[in-house]
Amino acid sequence: MPTAQEGSGAESRGLKSDRVSGLVLLALACWIAWLNREFPVGTLADPGPGYVPLLLAVGLGAIGLLVALFGGASEPLRSIRWTEARRAAVIMAACVALTFALERLGYRLSVFAFLVFFLGVVERRHPLAVAAVAAGFSVASFYVVAILLGVPLPRGPWGF
Repeated sequence: MPTAQEGSGAESRGLKSDRVSGLVLLALACWIAWLNREFPVGTLADPGPGYVPLLLAVGLGAIGLLVALFGGASEPLRSIRWTEARRAAVIMAACVALTFALERLGYRLSVFAFLVFFLGVVERRHPLAVAAVAAGFSVASFYVVAILLGVPLPRGPWGF
């Protein structure tokens, strides 16, 4: 008869959440490597545009494989309850909205609005802290990426 620590046989069988996560990471790595086939890899001395993505896909695949093989200490997949599903859906919807707003409003205004929504509405932080963080991050990240690194970011209809 199993002890209370061992659990019943039905509970210990089946897919575990960490094994499923490892398999998902492995599948993602395979998909990235498959998409990367269009780019020349080059050599170690002269890497091509596909070198680093392939290297990252191999690393991600190795980690996913290790998690899938050696994972198993987590709970069975069907016993997991995700209490934050609504919050995750709101965050995903905000990210989609940010994607569509970038070209129309510009980088700084879009990121500012996203951070105000995320920190103020979702996380319910103090309004003064929300405004300071949103303004500081949107301006500082634009400065680093667009000005210092020279990566073109959308400026919006008013050039802002």
